[in-house]
Amino acid sequence: MKVLVPTIRGGLDDNVAGMFARAPTFTLVEVDESGNVKDVQVIQNQAAQAARGAGIQVAQLCIDLGVDAVIAPSVGPNAAGALSQAGIRMVSAPPTLTVRQAVEAFLKGDLQSGPVQGPAAGFGQGMGRGMGRGMGRGRGMGRGGGRGGSGRGRGGW
Repeated sequence: MKVLVPTIRGGLDDNVAGMFARAPTFTLVEVDESGNVKDVQVIQNQAAQAARGAGIQVAQLCIDLGVDAVIAPSVGPNAAGALSQAGIRMVSAPPTLTVRQAVEAFLKGDLQSGPVQGPAAGFGQGMGRGMGRGMGRGRGMGRGGGRGGSGRGRGGW
């Protein structure tokens, strides 16, 4: 089984990165049937600085590498859709875990499964419904009525 984990520097002792598609590196861990680590690779994320489409590019990387599961705090909607269509399992893990701890917890079944979308979904944020009323604190400065408004000048008032 191949498990991909977003990381900063890479390796089993690095922590899980807080972001998926924009992580600087990925640690690819290959595990045998007994749960023993067979191989570890650190892969530079070529999509980390992409102007757009990083999630899709990273999902394609996962497909190309033959990844069976992704362990990350969150996966954006585009990447999650592509990973899901490819049959790649997504598992949520907090960035406080090392790659080694995250893979061990995954193998024990201790991590939450499913499409983990949005910024740190499952850890207090997630995808909201946007029901705010927009009651901002803009004070209408620069709309006229006072000096320097919308081109009315200073004369004749």
